[in-house]
Amino acid sequence: MHLDLPGLEAFVAVADLGSFQRAAARLGISQPALTRRLQRLEQIVGRELLLRRSRPIRLSPAGAALLPEAQSAMAQLTDALRRAGDRTETQNVAFGCLPTLAVRYLGPLLARHRRHWQGGEVIVYDISGAEIRNMLQEGRLDFALAALGPEHWDIEGIPLLEEPFFLVCPEGHRLAGRAAVAWGELATEPLVSIGPLSENRRIIEAALRRARVTARWRIEVRHLSTAVALVAAGAGLTALPASAIAGRAGEGIVAVPLVEPALTRSIGLLRRRDRVQPPAARDLMEQILKTLGGPEGDRERARRPDR
Repeated sequence: MHLDLPGLEAFVAVADLGSFQRAAARLGISQPALTRRLQRLEQIVGRELLLRRSRPIRLSPAGAALLPEAQSAMAQLTDALRRAGDRTETQNVAFGCLPTLAVRYLGPLLARHRRHWQGGEVIVYDISGAEIRNMLQEGRLDFALAALGPEHWDIEGIPLLEEPFFLVCPEGHRLAGRAAVAWGELATEPLVSIGPLSENRRIIEAALRRARVTARWRIEVRHLSTAVALVAAGAGLTALPASAIAGRAGEGIVAVPLVEPALTRSIGLLRRRDRVQPPAARDLMEQILKTLGGPEGDRERARRPDR
């Protein structure tokens, strides 16, 4: 079906104003030209859209069904054209970031970005890995900072650093003073897990299956901060990546390296292969690559979480 934008524009104007004369004046065309646009649109649709004999002009059932969709589509197109011609749009950035990574890494990076790109807007979607990937697929993000995994063919993953997992236990627990803890030693311990859609849960369970180790998950939560609070209260133990534990000294928890198997998650940048980055987004992405993938990233890889 042919997309008739002039016809849709004429139809929306008449529906809004209830008059051919006022609609023609709004569009800056003659009434005969407006009528021709509407007739052409009705030929394409194959049904009458306006009840012309009524005063004011009313919509037919087909017109009433089409109007909200046409109004929404025209508004989106108008906004897209405005943004395409807006020079400040090139300064805006929308990217996804796992909440734990946002807390640990983004502050200095965004402070530097704001100094260099004054006037632009930065939107950080600090959400789950699954939500980030959905938004990338829909083209709503410039890029993302997340744990890498099996990616769709049109998503490029750029590795930055490997982040180890630690056993998180309460201060005073029998394992709190250990140099390392094997997963097999947790067979009798109640464990707190993150929900099944979590990237961390996926990484842990995949590694344990390969090592043929069984974990006893007794409590399931949705947020890492909840898991930490439950551990501090003595409700159980959990396994978390280093960035989820950083800065939590004094909260009544201790982080101990996990071994047999030792687990890590690969942190990196995700972006669509077919997306051209606006200048501000490209600059921020390059700064993340430089910071987390360079010497500073080496220091992060070597750093243990606060204890």
